[in-house]
Amino acid sequence: MAYYPYSKIRLPLLILSLINIMQITNAFTLNPKFTERFVSDLPQYTPLLKVHCQSKDDDLGVRILKSCEQFDFSFHINFAMTTLFHCSFLWGKKYQNFDVFKPWGGYCGNLKMFQNGYCTWLMKDTGIFLALVRNPSPYDFQPVYAWL
Repeated sequence: MAYYPYSKIRLPLLILSLINIMQITNAFTLNPKFTERFVSDLPQYTPLLKVHCQSKDDDLGVRILKSCEQFDFSFHINFAMTTLFHCSFLWGKKYQNFDVFKPWGGYCGNLKMFQNGYCTWLMKDTGIFLALVRNPSPYDFQPVYAWL
């Protein structure tokens, strides 16, 4: 049996321990999870909001949201880092469509690497707003798109 000095394995053990602790606390993860949430804050007694999201591989179907209802989905970025989700929104005669996630660019793709990401889209009669935190307050939302 060969003798392997403990001093040579201390650094790799320390690094593995730190990675493990950081993953447990969600401060760091090698495969981050992204969550897209869509919340209807449209007036009651107006047309329902239709949300249709899809990627190259997954069509999530059409979701119909009443006022104060929400829809969310979570995913991991593929190994090639080419994951893209596109959504279209229809509210009566108004509509909008855009990429809700691109790994390099866009609003939700510029999140910190190796950390879980949260994007909350708020649909209001004045437009579409975005907050990049897990549990946003009303002050976290910024306007990003107008209805067309």
